[in-house]
Amino acid sequence: MKKITTLIIATIFSVVGFAQTDIATARTQGVGATVTITGIVTNGDELGPIRYIEDATAGIALYDPGALVGVVRGDEVTVSGVLVDYNGLMEMTPVNSSITNNSGNSLTPQLITPIQIGETTESELIQINNVIFNSGGSLFTAGTHDFTSNAETGKVYIRGGSPLENLLIPMGPVTLIGISSQFTFSSPADDGYQILPRDSADIIQTGALIFTSAVVQSNITTSSFDLSWGVSDSSSTNCNYGLGNGLGTVLSNGGNTLSHSISLTGLLPATFYYVKCYSIIGVDTTFSSIGLYSTASNSSGSIRPYFNHSVDVTFSSGVDAQNITTYFNDTIAAYMDLAQNTLDICVYNASDATIASAINDAYNRGVSVRYIADDDVVNSMLSSLNSNIPIIYRDPSLAGIMHNKFIIIDADSTENSWVMGGSTNWSNPSNLFNDYNNIIFIQDEAVAKAYTLEFEEMWSGNFGSNKTDNTPHKFVVNGKDLEVYFSPSDQTTSRILEFINDVDYTLEFGLLGFTRDDLGLAVIEKDNQFGVNVRGIIEQENTTGSEFANLIAAGVNVKSHMGVTHSFHHKYSIADANTTSSNPTLLTGSHNWSSNAENNSDENTIIIHDATIANIYLQEFEKRWGELSTANSIQDLIDVEVSIFPNPSSGMIIIRTDLRIKQIKVYTVDGKHLSTTESKTIDIDIKGIYFLKIITDKGTTVRKVIVE
Repeated sequence: MKKITTLIIATIFSVVGFAQTDIATARTQGVGATVTITGIVTNGDELGPIRYIEDATAGIALYDPGALVGVVRGDEVTVSGVLVDYNGLMEMTPVNSSITNNSGNSLTPQLITPIQIGETTESELIQINNVIFNSGGSLFTAGTHDFTSNAETGKVYIRGGSPLENLLIPMGPVTLIGISSQFTFSSPADDGYQILPRDSADIIQTGALIFTSAVVQSNITTSSFDLSWGVSDSSSTNCNYGLGNGLGTVLSNGGNTLSHSISLTGLLPATFYYVKCYSIIGVDTTFSSIGLYSTASNSSGSIRPYFNHSVDVTFSSGVDAQNITTYFNDTIAAYMDLAQNTLDICVYNASDATIASAINDAYNRGVSVRYIADDDVVNSMLSSLNSNIPIIYRDPSLAGIMHNKFIIIDADSTENSWVMGGSTNWSNPSNLFNDYNNIIFIQDEAVAKAYTLEFEEMWSGNFGSNKTDNTPHKFVVNGKDLEVYFSPSDQTTSRILEFINDVDYTLEFGLLGFTRDDLGLAVIEKDNQFGVNVRGIIEQENTTGSEFANLIAAGVNVKSHMGVTHSFHHKYSIADANTTSSNPTLLTGSHNWSSNAENNSDENTIIIHDATIANIYLQEFEKRWGELSTANSIQDLIDVEVSIFPNPSSGMIIIRTDLRIKQIKVYTVDGKHLSTTESKTIDIDIKGIYFLKIITDKGTTVRKVIVE
């Protein structure tokens, strides 16, 4: 039973002619009813314009930004309005009348378990104890995050701009407080239940000993790997591991330290191990969530990218990018011809006869073939497949789409296991031949097994928000570090943010769609770092929420591909491609930089830490970059008529140029960003060396100045 510290409920009251009722009774009147209710507000702007209110009987959501301005947590309000259904959530919209009766009230949340997040608690403030987040140690990004509590599962939803966004997700058990809510496209609306924590005070770590850093896997070999983590007090180092969630093998290294590291040895190649790490001090023990980690395989580790349009090999560092133009379908078919035992296919859209023939040939020679497709595209190729090949489609009631484009060949084979990823759908001729795309093949048993886990999850009927983060993420492939993430369960956006933030010198990105504000801000911040050169290509310049205009306004060197014959369908990014000392890295897959990809759609992303692979993709990027006009872009300048007077300066710097100044960014000699201005006169009163990044209507240049 929930407790309400302060609540005034009028027995008989009317506002604009409607009799007041309690919230539970109002909810029973259903969609379309006009009701008058009184309750305590349980959230403020941290959840956006929506407000949730609650009385002793139930809760309900209010959505009317104009009528609820200034309404804050703890206010008691009397409201009148119309009940509507918004993706399963009962709301009052519009709010015809709102009166704040008093303020400073508090509510004690109901103590429930995850299975009780539903219609009976909708819009009410709740509490769940002993919560373990599946992705503990990563960051809270906008979207859903899975958790468990006493063997029951649930989800929290973090709104973009929430006080929790980009904070560390706790590793150990926490007390979770939030508002029980719902968001679903299903009919009937019997899923999509989630908790909305409001701020960091709603996630309370229990115990004196807590994790201060995530469990990190390193030194991966075919028979061992290391795990490391940090805790809040000096304690012992321990783990429990096994081949299933039951674990079973305990390692106790003892010790008394804040920073912990433990080695698991005597393991099998290309095998996944479930591990729970923990530390002990006295009678206090802190546990991590159970993580899944892979050993390295004995596979060859070949990685082979291909492109269907021209590349610029003059930028090659030794291995030329492969442009196979009209042979994209033949190449995919040729890899399918290698299959001896299994062929799993997971592709959004397909209409190619050559690939269809290869699938049928595999089935006819005894290969076990399975196919997963999206439900809302034509997929005309599927009708030409052998009728005995099983095909399943994504649940059409779920938000998002099955947007993957991958295949898995002989996952359990050391030498014949292959995974294909990249951006290419199998539509002929559009995506295979006309649109700009990449495919990448990886020969590695461990990676193939990880993709198979994801495939099996969808094969069992779990798509989109119904999936969990249940695959390993880190691999060593022929000596190269490689990461794999699946959406929407694996918080892929947080990994893209890490990718951007780790850039030291150069960042290139080539994207069909770019609408995530957090990623846009990360790109802008990286561009503001002195010594970092950022360039990007975006196809969907004018789509709703596109970051293109924001990037241009911030002076980022980005070009639009919109209007060019055939779409730029890639979803890749390249970090420090030609600086081998700075971990050159390639990110590619099916995941556009959008909230739909992060929160709803089935996607996959591969991150490869290798200078050769990064350079191969750079050759594709440079070709596209050189083909695009300078319209709607900021270009690096070679001959720009900009002079600085005086230089050296006594503190007053004057920029002399006939060009229109968009921005001038001032940096210290060590790259710290001091200020941004549009003025051609800059006053610096501290002696030293400075750099000015001058962004004009003709391009960008950097000038060094000395203040004496």
